[in-house]
Amino acid sequence: MDQFSYELMFNSIPEGIFAVDTDLTVTLFNETAARLTGWQPQEVIGKKCYLVLKSSQCGNCPMKEAMNQAANCHLSHQVLILTKDEKPLPVSISTMPLKDKDGAVIGAVEIIYDQRRFYPTFFGKFHELGLVGSSEKMQEVFQLIEVVAETESNILILGKTGTGKELVANAVHKLGRRRNKPFIKVNCSALSDNILESELFGHERGAFTGAVNKRIGRFEKADGGTIFLDEIAEISTRFQAKLLRVIQEGEFERVGSSQTLKADVRIIVATNKDLSGLVKQNLFRDDLFYRLNVFPIYLPDLKERKSDLKALTEYMISQFNASFQKQIMTISEEALGILRSYNFPGNVRELRNIIEHAFIKCRGNTIGKQHLPDYLQELDNEAGALAGITHSREKDYICQVIEQCLGNKSQAAKILGISRKTLYNKLRE
Repeated sequence: MDQFSYELMFNSIPEGIFAVDTDLTVTLFNETAARLTGWQPQEVIGKKCYLVLKSSQCGNCPMKEAMNQAANCHLSHQVLILTKDEKPLPVSISTMPLKDKDGAVIGAVEIIYDQRRFYPTFFGKFHELGLVGSSEKMQEVFQLIEVVAETESNILILGKTGTGKELVANAVHKLGRRRNKPFIKVNCSALSDNILESELFGHERGAFTGAVNKRIGRFEKADGGTIFLDEIAEISTRFQAKLLRVIQEGEFERVGSSQTLKADVRIIVATNKDLSGLVKQNLFRDDLFYRLNVFPIYLPDLKERKSDLKALTEYMISQFNASFQKQIMTISEEALGILRSYNFPGNVRELRNIIEHAFIKCRGNTIGKQHLPDYLQELDNEAGALAGITHSREKDYICQVIEQCLGNKSQAAKILGISRKTLYNKLRE
């Protein structure tokens, strides 16, 4: 068979195929492998495979495993590989040794099978929007987002601090009809009533001391798009009445003006509190609650979706590899076991902080127990070891973040993803 027909056959195979020599230098790379990974053959051939074709199995190299086997074995693995643009790709791989005519091992070959069709939500549009998970609870969230995204209904997102409420709001916007219009975010807990009114509705020049110029409010800026009001439970009952009018009529006035303005805005709100309970305590208007509660989406705590931990850590590793310019491949089973035994009072945001901490300490290609924060290293690695002490661990976590911020509580609140008021309440508790 001449060289042309050999290459033609090699490139006509529908699966990705590449080969390495005994030093793991790539010697062959077909067109399907190029299409799947984004790497062109000329960019890969002659380079070490682990420098370009990064996967979650690089720490236990399947190619080396195949070469170390005496027989003509056929080893299969389910892995994540990182494409050229650092996006995770689910594949199954098969590896086998390559031998010369005398039976000596001269390298190994790997066949790559695309598995994305088996993970339509986990590795699909939600994954690209930062919503990672294949657990039953997250599948339910994905389904709700898909159902409501194409409607114009108001949405109430419920969930504890750090569960990803802003990511859900962004996903609804990106998948809806307003995707090409503005997506405006407002943290209601960070602003007093007067400042919040100016931020949302704008003000005229001279409306109050310090108003030296006219200001366009967030509702005007969001016209045609979506406005996301986070921590909605923190606004006063006085301001709730003004917000109710905007939701009902789409009308408002700038501070210091009598001119009525209109804005076509989809409203998404979020809270980590029980709004229905606040209604019963007369701390939140019932008419506003019913307007906002048209389509509630509940985000589960991380401890309710522990099966997503590995996927989340791998996703974060791929992100931090780009920002830290490192080549960390995976997390050890020992370290992952510790994470699985922990209740995560800070939810996914806390997990992200943990992985970032580990990235700073890790000098190899695998995150181990020794790279985790001290408070996690002290934990018993057995499942259930933390049952019933979530509050204690939350206290430890908050104190550690404050210490890292050198006592700066505003900065600590930002890292924790809560308002200063909420932080002070937790400190008093």
